[in-house]
Amino acid sequence: MFRLLFARRADWAAFTIACVLSLSLMTLGRGQQARAIWFVQHTLLAPVNAIVGWVDAGVGLYWEDQKLRKHLAQVQIEADAMRSERLENARLRRLLALSQENPNELTAARVTARSLDRLGGSITIDKGSKDGVLPNRAVITPEGLIGRVEQAEPHEARVLTLLHHDCAVAVRVGRSRVDGVLQWEFGERPILNLLYVSSQEDVKVGDLVLTSGLGGIFPEGVRVGVVSRVGIAENGLMKEVQVKPAVDFRSLEEVLVYMPAGAGRGPRMPAVETSAPDSSGSDSTAAGSAR
Repeated sequence: MFRLLFARRADWAAFTIACVLSLSLMTLGRGQQARAIWFVQHTLLAPVNAIVGWVDAGVGLYWEDQKLRKHLAQVQIEADAMRSERLENARLRRLLALSQENPNELTAARVTARSLDRLGGSITIDKGSKDGVLPNRAVITPEGLIGRVEQAEPHEARVLTLLHHDCAVAVRVGRSRVDGVLQWEFGERPILNLLYVSSQEDVKVGDLVLTSGLGGIFPEGVRVGVVSRVGIAENGLMKEVQVKPAVDFRSLEEVLVYMPAGAGRGPRMPAVETSAPDSSGSDSTAAGSAR
């Protein structure tokens, strides 16, 4: 039993020291015992007490730091949520304003999925044929044109965006009234091209591009984008015009489906401020991307 109790030398040494100290105190008088106890308390145990105090303070600081970090993370989460709610409220207010301008022609829908295939991009919305959303309905936001409904299920629909080769749009340059067809070219350098523009036509970098209403799918007067590059084709007969979309397709969350009540001009869009194009850049090849 004793062999198991004192198997380790440290245990044996501690036991021996304790016994020696106890016997020594027993042999001393009352005054000597008090002095010995004072010596042990203030000389031998003081460093131990100091170390214990430092460790205790360090542990307390550690847990306080962890508590503050947790609180800071919670505050950051709440701040991010409030920022997200403000952005969502701003988007919804713009959608509401546009819907109120066209109360019988627009229905709101939420984007539930995005996809990308070899021909370009598309989105899925949470409104379908039971909500009156049918193929070839135009899809817009307050910023501009998104694309058209390709197919509709009872409770959802697939929308081809402008960034899809099969979503060609008849458009018109707002300043010079030049007509053309806007189509996405998906290749090594994907671009949004304004096609069938003669080299003699007046198109400049910075020109606003709107839907023309020709073809009957897209209503007239919806913003599509801004001319970002103008050049001359190799044959010298046509212009090569690239357009930057008005909409950021990467951040789409809510859209409006155009459901015309009858013939006539398309939905009344919010006003947009555009800077006048540089008169010296009619045939410039300024760098620009269709994205």
